[in-house]
Amino acid sequence: MDSDHQSAAPELAGLSPMSARALAGTGGLLTATLLIAGALYAFPAANAKLKPPPSIAEELSGSVVTVIAPDDTVAIKSAIAAIDVPEASRAEIERSVLANQRQMAWLVFIDSMDPDGDVIAVSASGLTQLVTLTKAWTPVAIPISRGFPIEVTGVKDGMGGGITVALATRNGPITLRILHPGEKIEVMP
Repeated sequence: MDSDHQSAAPELAGLSPMSARALAGTGGLLTATLLIAGALYAFPAANAKLKPPPSIAEELSGSVVTVIAPDDTVAIKSAIAAIDVPEASRAEIERSVLANQRQMAWLVFIDSMDPDGDVIAVSASGLTQLVTLTKAWTPVAIPISRGFPIEVTGVKDGMGGGITVALATRNGPITLRILHPGEKIEVMP
């Protein structure tokens, strides 16, 4: 072989106008299919009918704990999907709720004063979730066990003055006493 043939890059055949249109149509369809499949794989909840968390007072109970009806499987699955835990834990929570060993409920937190970075921990049925309080509603899905309280624990006082927390209800917010880091309040469902 001579050196001119070794250094020359291979020449690719150009696309004809007809095959370019066919390729663009197929490529667009293939791209759309891959994007949808990727979204469903990355976000499994995207392919299921889910209910959003409570966003208006009418969606809450008159109590600080809004218990989800045991026969509302879509609302139960939606609440479980909102909990930030590994999939195995989610499956265990769902199993216990469907077996009527626990119920799912929503608590909606608000900073009752100035949103200054206050943080609380919400614990129920062996699950603890951290919540940074704001003036906006922060719905938290929790599994509850009959007869056992939900604990709200002060974690971080944002700018001093205590951790100021309220819980939203159908009738308006209920302000809890000011907490200091480590202090707990029990809420009964």
